[in-house]
Amino acid sequence: MELSKFFITIFIFQALIFSAQSASNNSNLFREYIGAEFNNVKFSDLPIHSGVEFHFILSFAIDYTTSSSSASPTNGKFNIFWDTNNLTPSQVSAIKTKHPNVKVALSLGGDSVGNGFAYFNPSSINSWLSNAVSSLTTIIQDYNLDGIDIDYEHFKSDPNTFAECIGKLISTLKKNGAISFASIAPYDDDQVQSHYMALWKKYGHVIDYVNFQFYAYDKGTSVSQFMDYFTKQSSNYNGGKVLPSFISDGSGGLGPGNGFFTACSKLKSEGNLHGIFVWCADDSKGLGFKYEKLSQSLLAI
Repeated sequence: MELSKFFITIFIFQALIFSAQSASNNSNLFREYIGAEFNNVKFSDLPIHSGVEFHFILSFAIDYTTSSSSASPTNGKFNIFWDTNNLTPSQVSAIKTKHPNVKVALSLGGDSVGNGFAYFNPSSINSWLSNAVSSLTTIIQDYNLDGIDIDYEHFKSDPNTFAECIGKLISTLKKNGAISFASIAPYDDDQVQSHYMALWKKYGHVIDYVNFQFYAYDKGTSVSQFMDYFTKQSSNYNGGKVLPSFISDGSGGLGPGNGFFTACSKLKSEGNLHGIFVWCADDSKGLGFKYEKLSQSLLAI
């Protein structure tokens, strides 16, 4: 009888440890891209819950010339392509002062620039790295930023070159104290995945978050499909903090009005909700940021 009680006690103890470990994998991190679509959205427009860690991600800084019609690559010399009329250095300082739980990052690359795609197109690893460290450090210091996000989606380089350039960039900026965190934003495309998984394989230890673009899957994705996709990408980026995501206008993936929060609740119950990110504040403005409010309420529980 006493032996049975002993084993029951051990079982309960192990269950409690497992439950605590699962819960510890959950996070209250909320992230949102802002400024790419020039919809006059400001940091102060967004609801910010005091119970979350809130990351704004300025979109985008791109190593291209700023000519609107014939932009060309600049080999790591980054320029600002977000809405600088509404998202200024003083406004970064103001939102961080008002909300101590806010951090601000910038995203590199994006889908397009001018009238074409924004290609990752370095002349060489060393020259691109030198230019990128210099130009980004200036922008980061001018805007008092905290981190960077990597969102290149088109490539004129092989996966290894991408891995070395981006991995060394993140490592150098962290070593220099310019940033405290870094994320990547891949999606389920063969070329994209080959580049980001090469980066993850060699430099995953310096990447803090994986902003996987689950909204790039087909519109009408079901909750069960979403959960399968999440499992697959968590395996691809093994050990990484993969964040579920939605697109504000509901044009792809599992929409916020069609089961996204059900999926997130399931992930949270499993201890796998590492946060939530949204594309993007520019579109959410017209919706009154209702899904941002729901996201943060779920994360803050």
